[in-house]
Amino acid sequence: MRKDFVANVSHELRTPVAMLQGYREALIDDIASSEEERKEIIKIINEETLRMGRLVNEILDLARLESGSMSLTVENVEINSYIERIGRKFYGLAKDSNVNLKVNIMTNKETYQFDPDRIEQVLTNLIDNAIRHTPEEGLVELKVTSEQDYLKLEVKDNGSGIPAEDLPFIFERFYKADKARTRSRAGTGLGLAIAKNIVDAHNGTISVWSEIGKGTVFTIKLPEEVKS
Repeated sequence: MRKDFVANVSHELRTPVAMLQGYREALIDDIASSEEERKEIIKIINEETLRMGRLVNEILDLARLESGSMSLTVENVEINSYIERIGRKFYGLAKDSNVNLKVNIMTNKETYQFDPDRIEQVLTNLIDNAIRHTPEEGLVELKVTSEQDYLKLEVKDNGSGIPAEDLPFIFERFYKADKARTRSRAGTGLGLAIAKNIVDAHNGTISVWSEIGKGTVFTIKLPEEVKS
């Protein structure tokens, strides 16, 4: 497992490093024939640098989660304002992608106990994925409901869906389903693995339903009271 992990990390870093090296040399050799080309090269270098930073941070997060060295900071969270704030964070991205984003909250309690930063990390990953895999005029919904002793969070989309053969593996590290389904930037393949570890740390569950051409639903169930 350790050898596979190192091989995967090396593979993920190889592409951005090669691109940075190539475009850096282009700038040094003054290959860009216009100011516009020069700005485009700088933009690509910046994007790849940010991607490498995200990848390194996610690797560190995953390592801490899997080793059990990351503790939760559990708080009483006012659920309506919390979920609405997360929704607002994505309205701009959804609008830019011409995707409809809907937030639906129907809970029987005002507050729930969990680590707000870590659950926001999970929802951020799921909503971002949903928007990226949903075509223009499509719908992404963040739905929050109460179910027995659990808080239920669902991220739904009517996008391209995930192939049935990929579903058993999507929570594995570095696993990526068909990249052709993604309308914009590709992910690192670590987001869902991190999400599962965070939900597991809350003694909760995360599951997925998906069908090609119909969309995807990620469902998270968190106990009403989580021990830190």
